[in-house]
Amino acid sequence: MNQQKNMQYEHADRVKQLTLELVNQPSVSGTHGECEMVSVIVTILQRMNYFKKNPQHIKKVPIHGDPLKREAVVALMEGDPQSKHATLLLSHFDVVGVDDFGQYKPYAFLPDQLESELKKEKQGYLDAHAREDLLSGDYLFGRGTMDMKAGLAMQLSMLQDFSESTSEKQNLLLVAVPDEEKLSKGMFAAVEELDRMKQDGWSFDACICSEPNFSSFPNDYQKYVYTGSTGKLLPFIYCLGRETHVGQPLEGINASVMAAQIAVEMEWSEVFADEALGEKSPSPTCLRIRDLKDSYDVQTPNEAYLLYNVLTLSTPPVGVIDKVVEACKRASESIYKRLVSLRSTQTNAPTGLISEAPEPKVYTLSDLYRLGVEKYGDSFQQTYKEAVETISTGREDYSEQTLAIARKLSGYFLDLAPFYLVLLQPPYYPHVSLDHKKDLDLLTIVDDLKKYADECCGEQVAIKTFFPGLSDVSYCRNSGDKAAIQTLQDHMPLFGNGYDVPLKQMANIDIPTINIGPFGKDAHKRTERLQLSYSTETAPLLLKKALLSIKQKGSQL
Repeated sequence: MNQQKNMQYEHADRVKQLTLELVNQPSVSGTHGECEMVSVIVTILQRMNYFKKNPQHIKKVPIHGDPLKREAVVALMEGDPQSKHATLLLSHFDVVGVDDFGQYKPYAFLPDQLESELKKEKQGYLDAHAREDLLSGDYLFGRGTMDMKAGLAMQLSMLQDFSESTSEKQNLLLVAVPDEEKLSKGMFAAVEELDRMKQDGWSFDACICSEPNFSSFPNDYQKYVYTGSTGKLLPFIYCLGRETHVGQPLEGINASVMAAQIAVEMEWSEVFADEALGEKSPSPTCLRIRDLKDSYDVQTPNEAYLLYNVLTLSTPPVGVIDKVVEACKRASESIYKRLVSLRSTQTNAPTGLISEAPEPKVYTLSDLYRLGVEKYGDSFQQTYKEAVETISTGREDYSEQTLAIARKLSGYFLDLAPFYLVLLQPPYYPHVSLDHKKDLDLLTIVDDLKKYADECCGEQVAIKTFFPGLSDVSYCRNSGDKAAIQTLQDHMPLFGNGYDVPLKQMANIDIPTINIGPFGKDAHKRTERLQLSYSTETAPLLLKKALLSIKQKGSQL
């Protein structure tokens, strides 16, 4: 019987303390806390031997035009001055809000105090699984513990290890960004900096992100190493109804009904389930649904809209648009059949009048734009262009801006109502994965990590292609899919008008990525928590093993 003791990372306590130090600084996405987080990260870096001697290698990269003046941190540890090859350590330091913590909101960023308060709770706040983890002593509760300050803590600990090592000579580049939980503008700034470094002669062998493990299904406690990341599109569906008096509901089409019916068609729909490399994407889900009435009266709502989250593994943007259009057509057919049936059973109208019931049409942005040019000529092009430019220079709310554009455009076609108008709203995340020919060496390293985890750490780690939680690694590579860019230009009115993805720079850096991160539970929930044993003792060993293997492979990657 093999009783060999499992290896543990020798600086596990350091990872925990760094995690606490990072979590203690609130950094909710879209707040000034993200700016203060930069100071915390820089302070930690400046404690390391290398950066004491080379403070100029810590760079704060501003997000262009950001009203909060947020910055990404790009720190180069040049352990091998004879080489211009480097490995990236990618992380984000922003977190989602804490209103969901309720009465424990004051302790959301104070894990020790939060634990003490939660232990006083008898019932109601924690479910049975969370309470069991709380009492185990192996979990750290609090916002950002899992997603993803423990991952950043692991990476900072690696930098300290290499800073103090006299034998390991490797170039490491820490890239820590804000705004990942919203629009990834921090990553866009970082990509531009990486492109500048590339032009200066640097070559990036690989990128290791340390996002946490995400469960693939409820109560999935498997640990993973990911070799890619899920893509994301946000279909925006504007519903223009045909108004009527509430006393005559069958004489019009309620826009709220149009919105509700398309939600029925799309929510959890298997039609949108994307499959690739033996994996399946999560189902689409509605992020926002509302009508646009701003006060009470007895007219039915004439406008409504929905915003849908659609995740992709292989389907291109045009494929998603096509699926949404088909869903809208099914919704229209259902509404029409029901209206005709009700008109025939609840009224005494002649058959001819019953058949004149309005059936909602379905248009894409490019469809209506084309109709506008045909109907109004070249002046329409200029009018639409000016409208988009004016609307996109307003406050940064992509939903409100997209809605304003949809309403402006639809105002030229009230005679066509009722209809669905299908658009895309930012942000856009391309799905990415390693190429089994081009990235064979990195895939081999991942296979070796799986064996290392089992044989040396006593941990069963599974290899999964697509990280399901979305990540900034989507912007490390560019597939060169010109059709995808064309789809964004055709259907996302803000693309190139206030929302600019650094596609050229992405293509230039083209860095293969993997994800080795901590393990926790309930990301983005009030019971978010980090498993300390795996995250401080095992995951850092896997990260270090991967870094050393990448160095050994060198320019072959």
